[in-house]
Amino acid sequence: MDVLLISGGHVDLEFARNFLKDHAFEKVIAVDGGLEAAYQLNAAPLTDIVGDFDTVSPKILEKYKRAAEKENGPVIHEYIPEKDYTDTDIALKLAIQYCEGNGESRIWILGATGTRLDHVLANITMLLLPFRKGICAVIQDEHNRISLLSGHRTIKKNEHFGKYLSLIPLTAKISGVTLEGVKYPLHDHTVSLGESLCVSNEITGDQAALWVKEGIAVLLETRD
Repeated sequence: MDVLLISGGHVDLEFARNFLKDHAFEKVIAVDGGLEAAYQLNAAPLTDIVGDFDTVSPKILEKYKRAAEKENGPVIHEYIPEKDYTDTDIALKLAIQYCEGNGESRIWILGATGTRLDHVLANITMLLLPFRKGICAVIQDEHNRISLLSGHRTIKKNEHFGKYLSLIPLTAKISGVTLEGVKYPLHDHTVSLGESLCVSNEITGDQAALWVKEGIAVLLETRD
């Protein structure tokens, strides 16, 4: 199952339209202010709308509330603003529920980056929630594709997003780090949290092979 979350951060509409042309989703979840982007993108069919709705236009919200009253309309999950978790956190947990027991699944998240670095950092670390369930989750915007890596992954150059490839430890250290097919290869190295050794690499061969034997890394495929 593929699930799309449209959160309330920055969404480049032109990029998002092209992204939606290349992907199909069984579930589409709009998160609070992300409902406005979903409306402009016509990201139908919306299956779920999540939030305390403090950042979405009341006019657009009312439109979807009316749609929710119809058969096969979106399900509204409304919360009070004084809650313990962010809207994106709640929506991501809902996406995980949809994915569990449905075979190989992936969660894509638009609108998880932007000017609020507190939310950006929280959203990146929240990738641990699906990761611990064995579900791949990806934060995507027009400059970045962000996921987590533990174990082995191969990235074909013609499928690589952007020019640069970076690994940043999410745990206290990542060990057994081996990078092949890249400008700056490594073999069985240890990188500690706070070190920038694996930032801004580039794929030079037909594909890059990455290993993180212990620990968890944030994998960023980026472009200027």
